[in-house]
Amino acid sequence: MPGKTITSCAECTYPIAAEHVGERATCPMCGTINQAISQGVTIPTTFFWSVLAFGLGVFVGPALIATTTEGRSWLEKQARGIGR
Repeated sequence: MPGKTITSCAECTYPIAAEHVGERATCPMCGTINQAISQGVTIPTTFFWSVLAFGLGVFVGPALIATTTEGRSWLEKQARGIGR
């Protein structure tokens, strides 16, 4: 059901589909008149963790490499342009 807001009945928790937020819908199960309430905007979990992991990799990655002597010398060579 694209374009529909899914909400549940306040009395019996039966799922109700509404066209827009604020629409009054009658529950087909118990007959109660309900008002569709917005669920809000959510960020997909995989997208959130992907962005967070990328950001941490960009900022923490070089610091982790620089903790070893071999990594530190490699970073110095890269900074001078010798390691290309």
